Amino acid sequence: MITSNSSRILGILRRSPRPTEAAAKMLLDLELPATVDILQPGKPDSRLGAFEASMAVLKEAASMTVNIPYLGAVAGIFLQIIRIKGEVDLYRDLWEEVMYNVVKVVDLVKHFSALCQRHGLCDEETFPQSFVGIIKELESEFVRVVEVLSQCRGKNKFEQFKKGLGRNDMIKEIQKCDRQMNRMFERFMAALVVDIRFQQLFPASGPMPAPRPTPASLPMSIPSVTIEEPPLALPYLLPFTQPQISEPLTRPSSNVRSISSTSISVSVLPSPRPVRPQVFFGRDAELKGVVNTICSSASPARVAILGPGGAGKTALAHAVLTHDQVISRFGDSRYLIPCESIQSRDALLVAIANSLALLQPGTASDSYPVGLESRVLSAMGSEECILCLDDFESPWDQPGPSRKAVELLLADITGLSSVTVLITMRGGERPKETAWTLPMLPPLTNFGRDAAKRTWESLAGTCDEWAEKLIDAVDCLPLAVTLLGSLAEVSTAEMLWERWQKENIAVVEKEKGDKLSSLEFSIALSLESGRMAADPSSRRLLGILSQLPDGMPAYPPPEFRRLFPNIPDISRSLDTLLKCSLAVRTADKRVQVNSLVQFYCEKHGLAVSEDKEALRDYYATLASHGYDNLSQDLFKRMTMEMNNMESVLQKSLTWTPLPEITPIVEAIVAYTQFCSYIGNFSDVVITQATQAQGLSEETLGDCLTSLGSVCLSDDKVDLAQEHFERALTLHQNAQDIIGQANDHCHLGDVLYRCDKMEEARTCYQKAYDLNVQASSTYGQANALTHLGDTYRKLGYLEESCSHYQKSLSFHQEHHDQLGQANGLKALELHKAVSDLVGQANDISSLADIYRRSDDFVGAEEAYKQALDLHSQAKDDLGRGNALSHLGDLYRKQNKLSEAVSYYMEALQSHEKSFDKLGQANDLKGLGGIYHRQGDTSKAIDQYNAALSLYEATNSSLGKANCQRFIGRIYYTQHRLNDASEMFQNALENYKRANDSIGQGNALNDLGDIERRNGSLSRAEQLYKQALEAHEKANDKVGQGNDYKGLGIVYEKLYKLKDAKEMFEKAIDMHKQSGTTKSESKIKLIWKR
Repeated sequence: MITSNSSRILGILRRSPRPTEAAAKMLLDLELPATVDILQPGKPDSRLGAFEASMAVLKEAASMTVNIPYLGAVAGIFLQIIRIKGEVDLYRDLWEEVMYNVVKVVDLVKHFSALCQRHGLCDEETFPQSFVGIIKELESEFVRVVEVLSQCRGKNKFEQFKKGLGRNDMIKEIQKCDRQMNRMFERFMAALVVDIRFQQLFPASGPMPAPRPTPASLPMSIPSVTIEEPPLALPYLLPFTQPQISEPLTRPSSNVRSISSTSISVSVLPSPRPVRPQVFFGRDAELKGVVNTICSSASPARVAILGPGGAGKTALAHAVLTHDQVISRFGDSRYLIPCESIQSRDALLVAIANSLALLQPGTASDSYPVGLESRVLSAMGSEECILCLDDFESPWDQPGPSRKAVELLLADITGLSSVTVLITMRGGERPKETAWTLPMLPPLTNFGRDAAKRTWESLAGTCDEWAEKLIDAVDCLPLAVTLLGSLAEVSTAEMLWERWQKENIAVVEKEKGDKLSSLEFSIALSLESGRMAADPSSRRLLGILSQLPDGMPAYPPPEFRRLFPNIPDISRSLDTLLKCSLAVRTADKRVQVNSLVQFYCEKHGLAVSEDKEALRDYYATLASHGYDNLSQDLFKRMTMEMNNMESVLQKSLTWTPLPEITPIVEAIVAYTQFCSYIGNFSDVVITQATQAQGLSEETLGDCLTSLGSVCLSDDKVDLAQEHFERALTLHQNAQDIIGQANDHCHLGDVLYRCDKMEEARTCYQKAYDLNVQASSTYGQANALTHLGDTYRKLGYLEESCSHYQKSLSFHQEHHDQLGQANGLKALELHKAVSDLVGQANDISSLADIYRRSDDFVGAEEAYKQALDLHSQAKDDLGRGNALSHLGDLYRKQNKLSEAVSYYMEALQSHEKSFDKLGQANDLKGLGGIYHRQGDTSKAIDQYNAALSLYEATNSSLGKANCQRFIGRIYYTQHRLNDASEMFQNALENYKRANDSIGQGNALNDLGDIERRNGSLSRAEQLYKQALEAHEKANDKVGQGNDYKGLGIVYEKLYKLKDAKEMFEKAIDMHKQSGTTKSESKIKLIWKR
C-alpha cells in the first residue's frame, strides 16, 4: 500500500507533467543514500553485477527523459530505485528478480522516450494521451518498489520488527512488487510490440532508432527485432486498461530462429511462457482428457476449452502446456499467445509471429514486404509444435467480416499437419471452419465443493465454517474461490463473510481492471462481448433472468413471451446468453444464470422497471390460485415456479408503491398456503409481508394467521400460538368475524398438538359459534371436523361420529367438494360433480376407518379404488399417498414384498409431484421393511435418506421417528452408545413436535439402555418419566411397556413385591389396548 509520504510525492509529480524541485527533494528525503550505486565495482552481487552495462545506458536514458511530460517523474523514481538497491542486504535473490522486471520496463520507457523526441511530442499538447494512464500507474508502482526496498535495508531490521512485519509478510510484499513490475512490462510490451500503436502516433517520419546493443553476457537481454512487413491496416488499439496476464515471464529461450530481412526497426519482446499452476484442484479429469487427446491422437489435436468467465480455462491451459507428457512431446516448441487485447486478424498474426521469434533486427525501410502469414505458417509447419491461443474470444468475437477473417486464419493454422492447437474461449460456442477433435471437451463448470475447499486451504491455510459459507455463496466458481482465499490470507474468512453480507460480488476483488483479479470485471468482459452487442435485447433479457433464481423455460410459453414486447425474439436472446456463458441450460430444459451474475445484474440495475412490474403481476396472479382445486397443469406450473414466485413476490414488497401493496401481500398469503400444502414450510416471504407498511388490520391479521400456520407446521408451537393470538386481536379490532373464527380454529390446533384436548375442544367450539354467527356453512363444517377429531382423541367415539356426520351435511349444503372429502360418506356427491380427486379422497378417508378397525380387506379395496381415481385424474400427489397407504397396509399384514413394490411406486409419484414429505414417508416405510427382514444395513440407509428429507421439510416428528428406529437397530447390535445418542436426539425432536407418545417411547428406550448398562436407578427414573408422558397421552400400550421396564428393574433389585405389581399393571394395560402378544410376553417374564 502506498503511504501518505508516497502519496504526497505522487501528488507533486502529477500536478505538473514535469518533475519539480520539490518532488525531487521529497524523493531524496526518503532516507535514500546520496551516492550509492547498485553498479559499484567489486560489490559482491551474484547477478546484478551483470546488469552494469544495461544500468549505465538506462541511467543515461532516465536523465534524457526528464524534460518529456509524465516521463520525468518515472525517470526520477527509477534513479532512486537504482540508488537504494545498493544498500539492500535482505532478500537479495528476490530483489534480483524484481530488478530484472524493472529493467525491462525502463528499457521500454527508453524506446518510447526516443520516439517522443524524434517526432516532437515533448509537450503536454502533443504528448500521446493514450499513454498517460499507463505512465501514471507506473509511477505508483515504482514508488511502491522504493518503499518496500527501504524496508529491506540492513538498518531497517528493527523497524520491521516494530511494524510487525515478519519474514513471510516481507516476502509477500516483494513478490507483489515483482508481479506488478511484470504486469507493467506486459502493458508496455502490448503498446510497443511491432509498433502497432506507433504506426498511428508516428506516421512515416523515419524508422525507430535501433535499440542499444546488449552484451552477450546479460542473462535477461531483451531482443530488439525488425519486421519486414508493410504497415498493417490495424485498428487503433484502445488504451490498455486491463493487464495482460498475471503469471511472471520466463527468460527467453536461447535457440531463437532468425530470418534475415530489412525493414522498419521496432522493439519486439519475448512472449510469455506457460507456467505450471501451483494451486490447481478439481480439474484432474479435464486435464487428463485434454492431455490424452493431445498426446495419443494420430493427427494433431484441435481442442477448445470453453466456459464462463472465472471457470479456470486459462489455468487448465497452463496445466496442459506444462504437463510432463506435453513437455516431453513438444519440448520448447510450446507457444502461449495471450489474446485479451488482440482485436483483429492482423494483430493476432503479428502476435503469433512474435512468439515464434520471426521478427528480427535489420536495416530500416519505409515499407514491409508482404508474406508474414506465409512465413508464420511455414515456420509452424517445419516442426511439431503446440500453439495455445488464450482468451481467443477477443479477436474472434468481432462484428462483420472480422470474425470470418480470424476463423480463416485459425483454419489455416489448424490445417497444418504438424501443429496442435489449443484455445480458451468464454462461452459455449467454438469457432467455425475448424474440425475440432472428438470427443469435444464440454464447457467447464464450477468445480466441486471438495476442490473449492482444498483450493481455499492451499491459499489461506485453513477452511473454517465462514470459508465454507463464502464458498457456497459464490457457487464454487474457481476464480471467486481463489480470490477470496487469497484475501483470507491477510484478513479472515469471518470478516470477509461480514463484507459479503453487505457488498456481495464487490468483495471478490484484489485489483481493479483485471479479469484474473476481479470477478466483477470478469463478468463485465462477457457482457461487453461482440455477441452481446449484436443482440441488444439479450442484455435486457439477462436483467429479467437475474430476477428468476430458477430461470425460465428454454422455450417460454406464449403468455410469458407476451409479458416482454420489447424483446422481439426471446429464444434468440436466450441463445446469445448461452453462447456467452452468461446463462446455462439445466437438465430440466430451463435457462438460468448463476448467483454471481445475479448479484452483478442487481448491482448494476440491468432489470428495468417495466420488466419488473410485468414479472410482479405475472407471479402475483399465479400465486393467487392458492392450493384448492388446482388443475394438474396449474399445479405443475406452480411447483416449477415456486422459487421464482418467492423471489419476485419478495422483491415486489420493495418495488410496489404503498397504495398498491395489498394485492401483493394477499398473493404472498396464498403462496404461503400453497407451499405449506406441498410440505415447504418457508416463512421468509410471509414474515417480510407482515412488516409491510400501510396494511389494514384485517390484512395484517391474515398475514399473521398464515405465518402462524407455517410455524405450527414447522413444529414452532409457541411461536405459532403467539402469531395466532396477535392475529385474533387484529381481527377483533377489524370486526372480522371469519378471521376470528379461523384464529380460534388454529389456536385449537396448537392446543391439540400439545395434547390439551379439553382446551382445544373449547377453541373449536368458539370457532364453530363464530361461523354460525357469520352464516358460514363452510367454516361450520371445518370446525365440526376438528371437534370430531378431538372427541375421537378423547375416546368419545359416538360424539366424534356425530360431529363428522354434521360436518358432512354442511359440506354438502355448501357444495364444497374438498370439504366433503373430509366427511365420511361424500362419495356420491363427488361422483355427481365428476370430481375424481374428491372421490378418491373420500374413499381414502373410508379406507382409513377400515384400517383402524383392522378391516384389512375393506381398507385394501378402498385404497385401490382411490388409487385408480387418482390415476385417472393424473394426480401424482394423491396417487403417491394412496400407494404409500397400501404399503403401510401390507407391511402391517407382514406382506413385505408387496409392501416394497407399493412404497417404490409411491416414491416415484411423490418425486414427480415434488412432495419431499411424501418421499420421506415412503423411504421410512422401506426402512421398516428391511429392518423387519433383518437387513439392517439397507434399513439404516433408507432411514438416513428419509431423515435428510425430513430435515429439508423441517419435520421434527419425521426426524424423531427415523432416529428412534436407527437407535433400535443399534440397540440390537449392542452399540449402546450410538443407540443412546439416537434416542436422545429423537427425544429432543419429539419435544419440538409436542408428541407425548414419542417422548414416552424415547424415554423408555433410554431406560432400556441404562438397564442394560447396569444403571438401575437411572433406568427406573427414565421409565417413570416415560410413564408420565404416556399417561398424558392416554397411551395404553406405552404405559404397559413402561410398567414392564419398571418390573424388570425391581426384579433385578430383588424388590419382588414391587416387580409383581408392575408386571400386573403392564398386563392390564396391554389387555385394555388389545395387544395380547405383549401381554403373553410379560406373563412369561413374571413366570420365569
